[in-house]
Order: sequence, then C-alpha cells, then structure tokens
Amino acid sequence: MNSIDPVAVVAADSLVRAGITRMLAQVPGIAVRHELADVAVLRGQRQPILIVLDLHDRPASRTGAAFWAQMPDGHRTVALCRPDDPPDLLAAVQSGATSLLTRRSAATELHPAVDAARRGALYLSADLTPSLLQQATAVPSTRELRLTEREIETLRWVAQGLTHGQIGRRMGLTESTVNTYVKRLRAKLNTGNKAELTRRAIELGYVATR
Repeated sequence: MNSIDPVAVVAADSLVRAGITRMLAQVPGIAVRHELADVAVLRGQRQPILIVLDLHDRPASRTGAAFWAQMPDGHRTVALCRPDDPPDLLAAVQSGATSLLTRRSAATELHPAVDAARRGALYLSADLTPSLLQQATAVPSTRELRLTEREIETLRWVAQGLTHGQIGRRMGLTESTVNTYVKRLRAKLNTGNKAELTRRAIELGYVATR
C-alpha cells in the first residue's frame, strides 16, 4: 500500500498510549494522528481512520453493541483484549474490529494485525484462541442474546399458555407471522416444543416464576 493511513491510539492509561504509539512508529504505511483516552472523542470523525484500541481495563460485559456504536463510520480497529475475557467476536467483527490482540501478544504481531485491519482481513492472536473457540461453541448462550423485541414478546405469551391465534390478536399480527416467530425462537433457543420454550423463558428471566 502506498497511501498513509491515519491512526488513533485509544487507551485509558497514558503510559500504554505512549508505548503503543512508539511501537506503531515502526509500522510502514500509517501515521498516528490522535492519542486519546476515550474513543467517544472520535465520534463524528469524517475520515475513515484506523483505531488501535486498548480494552484491557474493560470487561467483555462493557463492550456490547452500545460500546461499538461509538466508533466513527468506516473505521477499522485493532483491539487489545483481555485474554481471558475477550469481547463477543461476532459483534466486534461486525463493528469493524477485525484484528484482536492482547497485551500478552508478541510485539511482532502488531505489524500483521495492523496490516490485516487495513485490508479488512481477520487477525486473531493465538492467546485469544481458547476463549474465542469457547464463544463459538456456546451457540445457545450467544443466540439467546439476539432475540428481537417481537420475539421476546411472543416468547412471553407462549410461556403464559396462549395459542398462536390468541398471541396474534394481542400483538396485532397474523397467526402465520406468530408461527414464524415461534419457529425462530425454537431455532435460536434450541427447543422443540412449547414446554421447552416456557422453560427457557423462565431461565432467561422473561417470565417470573410463581
């Protein structure tokens, strides 16, 4: 690549910011333009920018969709994650974080990680592999977090024993549409019948036990 990509280094710790900036000075094709403590400062940034983001002090529970929504449009991100508590891989990648490292990663990994992010390719540090494989195999737990509001409402009515026709009348939907929602719920929650859906609704806290 002949062009120079602008980079923002974002880390709460000033020493970490300085260290990352020094390391990036050895990577060709980029130039650090911003050194920031908070990624929200980049909100409204018009020019697509490469962000090197330190997430070491931020647990995965605080890197949900609302967090990634702070990123400027068209950004690409190299994220330094906790090795034992990385963010949701799918959510991160969908939000532009295609290169994931940790503070334990070898310094030699930064160059290929940055290069991958510039190309829109995926780069995962080896020390993140166990945690990310665990995410990939935990299908029910990741899917259940992606229920739509309509699916949640349908699940609650199913758990209360309503028929599909009754649910449709309450929600202003056709019975066919309710059938579709129920099929999606069974697939997402890995259930086969209404009894299992009711159990999952209780487990997920959508229906209170008597």
